[in-house]
Amino acid sequence: MRDKIYRVILAVSLVLIVVASVNIFLLTREYRAGIKEYENLEQYIEVVEVPETVQVAVQEYEEEKESVIPVSLDIDFDELKEINGDLVGWLYYEPLEISYPIVRGNDNDYYTQYTFEQEKNSSGAIFMDFLNRTDLSDYNTIIYGHNMRNGTMFGSLKKLLNDASYVEEDPYFYIFTKDNAFMYEIASVYITNQTSDTYNLIETEENQKEYIDYILKSSTWLWDKEISSQDKIVTLSTCHGLHTTNRTVVHGVLVASEDR
Repeated sequence: MRDKIYRVILAVSLVLIVVASVNIFLLTREYRAGIKEYENLEQYIEVVEVPETVQVAVQEYEEEKESVIPVSLDIDFDELKEINGDLVGWLYYEPLEISYPIVRGNDNDYYTQYTFEQEKNSSGAIFMDFLNRTDLSDYNTIIYGHNMRNGTMFGSLKKLLNDASYVEEDPYFYIFTKDNAFMYEIASVYITNQTSDTYNLIETEENQKEYIDYILKSSTWLWDKEISSQDKIVTLSTCHGLHTTNRTVVHGVLVASEDR
């Protein structure tokens, strides 16, 4: 009787091992397919660095309101639009090797399971909240992406939670649309819950002031960055881990913009 129980346990264990191995294989294959797709999309962009330092660009913008954004991307929006008409722009943050197209769908579910080329894949895409305006004119624009184990998509955002030096050395990320370039300074990084006030789309000035207080108080690190109700905020959001409702959040404040 005891031997029979052992054999049953062994058989069940072997089945579980096989199922786990198959799932790992399929997940790895999806990861590779997702990586390959986004690597192929890089043929449609070219990074062009302008000689001015970031600090000079921000100072010029604040003093003269004439921006020289220090990083520029030459992007073939027409070709990318042919691939996916939901294209909004391109997100770029060099320290974390984030360089991806942004899309906006009809809801916040589709692009969690479909890539930019609309292939079903757990890597998903980097996508804007479907309630936001694509010209980034809302007070709070939310952009989502998966926390991939291999560090792709928004998998690298968690590095900002553990090491403030990334932001101290280069606090600026960029969003490029067909008509405009936007430069954002990182002001807040923290862990929150998916139902928190982080995901409010702000409407009134009173709400804006409350939101500013909330995101600054929540931040893991405090940087010397003032935020006002006249600013525009972009919120980058990703899952903090598997089987959790926690989210890693990065807030950037618009510091410069220019026509392309």
